[in-house]
Amino acid sequence: MKYALAISALAALAAGATSCTKTINVSSQSDLQSISSCSTFKADIVIDGAEEEGVAGLTAISVDGIKEITGSLVIQNLYNLETVTFPSLTTAGSLKVLNNTKAYKLDFPVLTSIDDLQIINDPSLQEFNYKNISSIGNFQIINTHIATLSPFVATKATNIEIASNNQLSQLDFSSVQQMAGYINIANNGRNANISFAQLTTVGGNASFADAYALNIGKLSTVSDDFSLYTNKLDNLTVASLSQAKKSITLSDNDFEAISFPKLTTIGSSLNIANNTNLNSISDTTFPKLTTIPGSMILEGSFDNITFPSLKSVAGLVSLSGKGRLTCKEATKELSAADKIDCSLETIDEESSNSGEEEDSKSHNSSDNNTTSGASQSAAVATLFGGALALLVACV
Repeated sequence: MKYALAISALAALAAGATSCTKTINVSSQSDLQSISSCSTFKADIVIDGAEEEGVAGLTAISVDGIKEITGSLVIQNLYNLETVTFPSLTTAGSLKVLNNTKAYKLDFPVLTSIDDLQIINDPSLQEFNYKNISSIGNFQIINTHIATLSPFVATKATNIEIASNNQLSQLDFSSVQQMAGYINIANNGRNANISFAQLTTVGGNASFADAYALNIGKLSTVSDDFSLYTNKLDNLTVASLSQAKKSITLSDNDFEAISFPKLTTIGSSLNIANNTNLNSISDTTFPKLTTIPGSMILEGSFDNITFPSLKSVAGLVSLSGKGRLTCKEATKELSAADKIDCSLETIDEESSNSGEEEDSKSHNSSDNNTTSGASQSAAVATLFGGALALLVACV
């Protein structure tokens, strides 16, 4: 009992000697020990190996006792750091773990609320443990080796950016319903499965790339650009999107078919390019789209282009690529546009059949040459055999 009291007294003395309200630039292990006496730290904690030589050699950071940081916790440029542990931290204004090349584990087992989370350029990082995230502003995880994310249960967020994490294949943000800022999901693990199943509104850009599965079925409004790049999906229906207040871009995807059944207006431009398997923009692709106040770029191997409800395209329509669609047919389908620049190369049935005939002729010619060669070989063999028989008879 006396031992426990002595420990409490020492903690009280330490708390009295340490300010829990002033920003600290940690310069030694003793600084970390001193701030652990603060239950709530009402300023910033900065641990920067580039600024303080005394911490540059740290291999582990462990701070118990702090439950809340109202300011920022910054851990950066520590090139020998391997593990970080804050076992009691539940809430932080900001957590930034940046440029720690050897760090492989971050342990925040009771963290649930944070305004700004940035885990960036920690290429060896395999584990980031938190209880769950029920309240979040900015959430960025970029260039790590993380394979799984802990539960994410927040219904609102400002920005979410998950990029260049080549082991991360399950990105489950199904709880998120509203985004005040942007979404950027790109270049994560093979077979990346991305789910924003309950998301309805995005206040900024929405960009999804390199997905093998994508669930954005309830997304109805994007207040900035909406983009789909290099996705591996065969088919995608963006079932609820009715407003894209700036541009829509579909580029370098594997889509064979895509549909925006409720989209009526685009705030700027429509760009569809280099989707090599997308041969048709059919009457189910943009069935209700009426207005494009900007430009339209359509580049690909199109056999058909149809916009059944389109009434107005204010900017230039640029058509290019090589398919069965002619410029005359495309211009007729896009009569809502005043300015069309068409450089489509058309593959017609006759040239296609001609190519098949040439292949057939080439094949037959090869067969004939083979037969002719065989016949000549047989003749030579017969002649040689006869000469040999005559020679034997003379002997």
